[in-house]
Amino acid sequence: MKNTRTEYIAYGDGQLPVDVPEWTRTIVAKPPMPPVPDIEGAVREALANPIAHEPLSKLVGPSSKVTIAFDDASGSYFQTKRTDFRQTAIEVIVEELHKAGVELGNITLLLSQGLHRKLTRTEMETFLGRKIVLQFGYNQLYSHDAEDPKQLVHLGYTKRQWDVEVNRAVIDSDQLIYLNTMWAPFNGGWKSTAVGLGTFRSIRHHHRPFPLASGQSVDDPKNSAFKKLVWEQGEVIKDALEEKGRRVFTIETVYDNGDPHKDLIAMFAGHPTEVHPHTLKVIDEQLTVDVEGQSDILISGLSNVECYSKFSVMNPILVANQSMANTIMQFQGKPVVREGGIAIIAHPLIAKFDRARFASYVEFYEKLLAEEHDPYWLWENHVEDFAHRPEYIYGYRHKYAYHGAHPFFMWNSTLVPKRYLSGIFFAGVKDFDAAERCGFRAFATVEEAIEAAQAELGKDASISLLKRPPTFIPRVS
Repeated sequence: MKNTRTEYIAYGDGQLPVDVPEWTRTIVAKPPMPPVPDIEGAVREALANPIAHEPLSKLVGPSSKVTIAFDDASGSYFQTKRTDFRQTAIEVIVEELHKAGVELGNITLLLSQGLHRKLTRTEMETFLGRKIVLQFGYNQLYSHDAEDPKQLVHLGYTKRQWDVEVNRAVIDSDQLIYLNTMWAPFNGGWKSTAVGLGTFRSIRHHHRPFPLASGQSVDDPKNSAFKKLVWEQGEVIKDALEEKGRRVFTIETVYDNGDPHKDLIAMFAGHPTEVHPHTLKVIDEQLTVDVEGQSDILISGLSNVECYSKFSVMNPILVANQSMANTIMQFQGKPVVREGGIAIIAHPLIAKFDRARFASYVEFYEKLLAEEHDPYWLWENHVEDFAHRPEYIYGYRHKYAYHGAHPFFMWNSTLVPKRYLSGIFFAGVKDFDAAERCGFRAFATVEEAIEAAQAELGKDASISLLKRPPTFIPRVS
């Protein structure tokens, strides 16, 4: 390829040198924002002076039963430069609760993982520290169980008649405290309780594929339908709590886009409805990058450092989701690549599975994708079976496996890009059969993929290269 320059892009566990046309537009992240100087001090300030909420000291007393819920490995998949916020916050909160007379036996730590896989206690040690894990026994530190009827309560329905079913701790605790680690606008707010402490019965309503969806990004808060739908469920939770004279107390944190380690740049505490806009403002300042106009061709490398495979390995379904939801469809305004354009994703794309933790993924990949690629058809014909299959429920509850419905959530992210683009090319592929199974066109090199895209769209086709990591969200005019 003549008149080119070399760029290094993410490629699985490493980087890949690629030759791109010299006119290629490279889009890069902003530098990391300054860190919060004193995390422990910030937590104490947050507890004492929350937004739209009474301070913690006025919310509890000697007889109070308190639940501290916190994000799971997917909510905070990255490594941090300093002690994990969740560990620091729990240490401070337990100390403050002790001052208020709350006995240790009345404090529960609840991993909020929704239909993600539960974490072992040794996995939780990696971010909570061994001292906390040993301090709280099996009945005081555990994962939310979306398949245990004893843990769950149905709070009613939204105006659209959508179920709202959550962990009983949300309602039964005298005070629920939620610790949130934000790395994208998609997370936080009422999603933490409605989804993180929810069940398939309620999550299915907004995690299903919408064939007539407009294609807005979930990381575009002003336009995201997903955000609005989850907030409707949040209103039901809020109303149920207010009938009991209670409110969720959330601490939302924002991390920078540092790579490979991130640092805390902001912290806000109080009631989720009023806190979340402050969080989104800082996320916008850190992550959004203004981009002028769309391109015909999009190029991006894909790293194996992503949220769902933490403590495990990447598989083709996760690769598909990472490339669709967190690359092509991660934008504000409109996608970097135009309608009818072509996306080129660099990744080895090997059919490798953690067959214990991702058991339902294996069947989805080997059987369902051999039958059909359309997310809507797959959902309507198979999701109820996978969601209620005894072996998948047992795996979720007792073998630290993803819920049976989870591969459908991941595959749903392919619906809009496949409709919107004329081609999705995977380059640097080591397993061409895996690409074919997923319905993608495979190339041995990025350079070959570029030539094929130019053959379809013209030699003068405009090209944008997303240079990630570090993470950013293109805001396209």
